[in-house]
Amino acid sequence: MKINYLSAITLSLIIISPAHTEQNVATSFSTRSISRNAARNLAGWTNYINKDSSPKTVYGALSITPEYSHTFHGSTITNTLFGDNLIHANDTDFLKISGSQVTNRGPHDLLADYFYLPTDFESIVQFKPVIDNVIIDFGFYLGLDAWKKGMYFWLHAPFAHTRWDLNIEEHVTNEGINNSTQGYYTPNAIPRNLLLDSFTNYANGITMPDIETIMFEELKFAKMSNKRLVRSRLAEIRTGLGWNFYAQQDYHGGFNLQLAAPTGLRPTGEFLFEPLVGNGHFWELGFGTSGHYTFWRNEQETSHCSVYVDVNITHLFKTRQTRVFDLKTGGTLSRYMLAMTMNSPAVNLQGTTAIPTAQFNNDFIPVANITKLKVDVSIAIQADIVLMLNATVKDFSFDLGYNYWGRSTENISLRPVESFTENRYALKGDAHVFGFLPNTTTATTPAIALSATQDNATIHAGTNFSAPNPAINPTIDFPQLARTNPPIPLTAQNLLYAQNLINTPINRINTSVPPIFITMNDLDLDGPQTRGSSSKLFTHISYTWNDKVEWQPYLGIGAEVEWGHHGSHNCNPCKNNAPQCSTSQWGIWIKTGATFN
Repeated sequence: MKINYLSAITLSLIIISPAHTEQNVATSFSTRSISRNAARNLAGWTNYINKDSSPKTVYGALSITPEYSHTFHGSTITNTLFGDNLIHANDTDFLKISGSQVTNRGPHDLLADYFYLPTDFESIVQFKPVIDNVIIDFGFYLGLDAWKKGMYFWLHAPFAHTRWDLNIEEHVTNEGINNSTQGYYTPNAIPRNLLLDSFTNYANGITMPDIETIMFEELKFAKMSNKRLVRSRLAEIRTGLGWNFYAQQDYHGGFNLQLAAPTGLRPTGEFLFEPLVGNGHFWELGFGTSGHYTFWRNEQETSHCSVYVDVNITHLFKTRQTRVFDLKTGGTLSRYMLAMTMNSPAVNLQGTTAIPTAQFNNDFIPVANITKLKVDVSIAIQADIVLMLNATVKDFSFDLGYNYWGRSTENISLRPVESFTENRYALKGDAHVFGFLPNTTTATTPAIALSATQDNATIHAGTNFSAPNPAINPTIDFPQLARTNPPIPLTAQNLLYAQNLINTPINRINTSVPPIFITMNDLDLDGPQTRGSSSKLFTHISYTWNDKVEWQPYLGIGAEVEWGHHGSHNCNPCKNNAPQCSTSQWGIWIKTGATFN
């Protein structure tokens, strides 16, 4: 059955959805904070807060709200993380990994050569992301009418145990038998058994041992963990100080100032799907407005029906985070391409007209390892809005409501103390990086490191693969025939693409004169900017022991279902091409505590 399933997917690759506009993807998935939940805060509390306390008194409420939440529609998270690189076939979205020597490679395939895999390797990688949370929200409300009529203070401090699982599953359809060719990574061919076995291994930071003094660095950032990642932390401490300028039994209206102090986690860039608790470690400042109207009350005043509105608007101030960047020309996911370190000046190497400014320095490095940078991030506006209906019958209270949450696009800038090292790294693409003297082997004559770079390579392909003989580097940057540059009066010799070849034109290899380095201008600094919005329906039922005099305990149960928005919206600060970090999830909670007068 498994073989049939994989075969169906493989055969159906020719039936791919038409190409569409390039969309950005999230390099850090930062969604709604578990502390930013006006629905959970308001539900079950409406009869205890914003009271008409004509006699100047102090009143309030305490709450403890354990909640469990679990995401669904994981495909929307997958799309946010991988975008147009996904292939859709047989109602399944997946990444296709294929080597440069695989026939009929698709335009969306990721190049296996970047991941230390054989050039004939093929696999299908699927994801089913899941986030689940165990939350305990501590709440406190204090009416300050004894000080100033209508004044109040509230505080919420939720603690969360969060678990993030990318659920990466790779089906290898062709393990590959090709050794790496001479000069492709190292002077000698690398046997297949020394290359990696899967994309998942590479994505989890596994690499090859150093071979012939060549270093193969492991992926250190933007990793795709094949294990569930777990974190526990207090999200934020949210407080509000407000005043109800209308405070009657059947209606109230007022506003408050809000402050959120960060106590949660900030992105570090180590993982693509990195577990976060809180809003990303932002300080928040804003305001809220709330009101209600009781449109029916019975004569005995034991039952009533009311409608409530609660609006919260905050600004998220600049904070320090770490993000991983793609390259503008490499496209989304280009952070997983392979770069190489370059050393200047070039030694014993020249082109047809000049000596290149640098040459390969025996070190391969994933692009993510060099584009992981410290940044400042701010968010102009965040909104959390609730519209709710409450029905109270004696000691029972029922709530039913709608909640909208949304935040504008992040503003990301490099920190003043951060810099990108230029004139050091270049893209390898599918270039060969060593040349050889005619009629020699590396046992007798060392190979010569080249300056061959591929600035136009993408995550999907290098620039040589379609040429009749890719090994001679026909389409690298500024190709010139590679030669030795010996001291005078020795004669320069042509370099060839493999050992033990004769010096004929078809065997001569090119090098880049000049090579092109990765620069700061190549980083797609706008790419990681994300936004988010969602809609939620929620309900709650509770019972209050009103026969108690000073303290009235209560107990309730509530549930919510939230749908993340993922379409385009005409919103100026939202930047329509920014990916939406919004989850669809359900949650169930128990809310208990006591009120006092």
